[in-house]
Amino acid sequence: MAVNSKPVTSMVSDASQKVGPALAAAKDYAVSTALSAHAFLGKYPPLKIFVYSVAATSAIPVATFVGFTSLTLGACMAVAGTGVALVQGGFLAFSGFVLFWFLAGAFILACIATFWLSAIYFAFQVGKRLENSL
Repeated sequence: MAVNSKPVTSMVSDASQKVGPALAAAKDYAVSTALSAHAFLGKYPPLKIFVYSVAATSAIPVATFVGFTSLTLGACMAVAGTGVALVQGGFLAFSGFVLFWFLAGAFILACIATFWLSAIYFAFQVGKRLENSL
């Protein structure tokens, strides 16, 4: 599997060169649509009244829908996040339990090694003093 060795800036510029014409075409289409709509609304005042009435009367229901959607999305994310946190907590608890026993074993081995090395060290010190006192 080959690794892409191009720097990030080069990849971004390549992507912008590929996407740029599509974005420009979409912008041109949106501008021409807005100009056409403005021309129609200027020529036909009843159409303008209708569009403004629909926009005014649908603003509250659309805002309610967006708010409800945001609230339910937040609730779903909270439930999913709680589930992920609980599962991750379970994994951490299990691995922490295993790690505890390895660390306890390492601590016990370190205590045993320290005891015997201290005993050897102090025996050596006592032997030196006994040798010097004779």
